[in-house]
Amino acid sequence: MRIMSSMIQGLPLAVFTYSFPHRKTQDFLFALKVLGADVRLVLAADPVKLRIPPPSIRTKIRHIGLLHPQKIADSFGFPYRVIKHNSTEIASLVGEVGATLGVIAGARILKPHVINAFPLGIVNFHPGFIPEVRGLDAVLWSIIKSVPLGVTAHLIDENVDAGTILVKRKIPLFCDDTILDLTERVYETQLEILEEALSMAAQNKGEPLESSGKYNGKMSPDLEQKALSSLPLYLARYAGCEGYQ
Repeated sequence: MRIMSSMIQGLPLAVFTYSFPHRKTQDFLFALKVLGADVRLVLAADPVKLRIPPPSIRTKIRHIGLLHPQKIADSFGFPYRVIKHNSTEIASLVGEVGATLGVIAGARILKPHVINAFPLGIVNFHPGFIPEVRGLDAVLWSIIKSVPLGVTAHLIDENVDAGTILVKRKIPLFCDDTILDLTERVYETQLEILEEALSMAAQNKGEPLESSGKYNGKMSPDLEQKALSSLPLYLARYAGCEGYQ
């Protein structure tokens, strides 16, 4: 069987990552290499202390054995630069290497001067539907608001989790799903739509949001517990699990 070439082969990219072992950073770099994208620059940011309280429930799998992104970049021949993501140097660096599209594989909020440095924009993958569940804790907010679980790939703008929609994809649900299953499948879907989203961006395809919707902040512990206890009813509605215990 002949494997068809990637739709994004040769697409000149700059990838926003973290400069420490991080699963999304690692998996996106692997995927971009496999897809044949032309990664001109990896922009890796050092860790910062977040002012967000820890969750009261665990919604993500704990991972071990992650590789440092510089080792991955060096192995693949991707130029690697440790830099603050909102540095004033970003525009000149992007121009020097000729990257036309940015990809977020780990980043904080990017400012307009960084977004505007890319002729085709910057693609982000949000673990929920936009505009219904913009912001933090998107999986939990989806359950609380009874919004289908899915992923949105979009070109970012100056508003958080807004801009131009490239791809929206629902995830499959199963009657014995736990919250860990759901968050893992939402994450895997980001990788699944990576090629399609970058191809859409390269072709200047997408649909600007008519309304940005409400931004959801960090969920309170009480709401986190409510979302967890609401999961059986949520699955009953969206996965047809009536009577499931």
